[in-house]
Amino acid sequence: METKQKMHKKIMLIGPMYAKDMRNAGGVTVLFEQMLEDLRELGVEHLPVNSNKNCYSGIAETFFVVMKTFLTNIRRYDHVSLHGTANHYIMIAPFVIFFAKMFGKTVSLRKFAGNFNEIYENGGAVKKALIRYVLKNADLSYFETKYLVEYFQKFNPHTYWFPNVRRRPKGVAPKSDFKRRFVYISHLKDEKGTQELLEACKRLDDSFDVTIYGPVHEEKYTPEYIAKYNTRYAGPLTPAEVVEKLKEADVLVLPSHREGYPGIVIEAFSVGRPVLVTNLPAIAEIVEEGKTGVLVEPKNVDALVEGFYRFDEKNYAAMSQNAYNAFDAFDSLPQTKRFLKMVDALS
Repeated sequence: METKQKMHKKIMLIGPMYAKDMRNAGGVTVLFEQMLEDLRELGVEHLPVNSNKNCYSGIAETFFVVMKTFLTNIRRYDHVSLHGTANHYIMIAPFVIFFAKMFGKTVSLRKFAGNFNEIYENGGAVKKALIRYVLKNADLSYFETKYLVEYFQKFNPHTYWFPNVRRRPKGVAPKSDFKRRFVYISHLKDEKGTQELLEACKRLDDSFDVTIYGPVHEEKYTPEYIAKYNTRYAGPLTPAEVVEKLKEADVLVLPSHREGYPGIVIEAFSVGRPVLVTNLPAIAEIVEEGKTGVLVEPKNVDALVEGFYRFDEKNYAAMSQNAYNAFDAFDSLPQTKRFLKMVDALS
């Protein structure tokens, strides 16, 4: 346990915190809470401001409470750090940057997920202007994927990579035995490739064991509907339960249509589990084909079925070890220390 360091600036952090039902916690919430845990461990004086709309009656109350807390406390803190999605950048960040600069405070931005370039390119004139204002006036700007860093450096040269991160659970190790136990842990909706997964499961032989976990976002995904596809639905999980289910499995499968760096892939690596995922640009940055997992085309059931069969007793142990080693780049505490060093260097 590190003691409190006086050299660290006092930081106000705005981001989504846990709601009462943690089984529905999204990846951005888990990620922000991980940052807060790191700051507590490092003894950094900080104030979290909750921007999770699920903790309020609606968007209007969320905005009101966030801005009230921010303006009431801004004088007591040296630095303001906004951690958010595209909506945070468009609705909250312009006000945060304007008032922070008015009070002489430095500001950092950390954008979750991986499609912000598409949001900018497809946005209208007002949305684009807001995004440019936010990015150009931040002292530090962080993105989850390397391609977004490259894309948005044109607005701010102080733009850096801050990947999706986790802490490695204690007592875990790579796995050597392979029993064809696959697990899907994510929201149940078409965008996550849930339907393609079900279609693929129907074509697997009986030696495969595939279990599906996660909150249901589209009504058709009932336990009865899922059972028709040679697999089973076992309900949503709390963040603490996720790791235990990953440890029980051999491989994580996530056939998404759109992703940044999926937190569940990082968690799979943390316990030495290789992954069967789609070859989206962001995912291809972190999953090495044939080494830490298998990459397949999105929305392609044939490719997904072939992907299941590419894991076997001969290659599994090496892939598990590679996945375990790959986690080092996504260990939360070193990334948080790097963030603090950069914040402390701001004048």
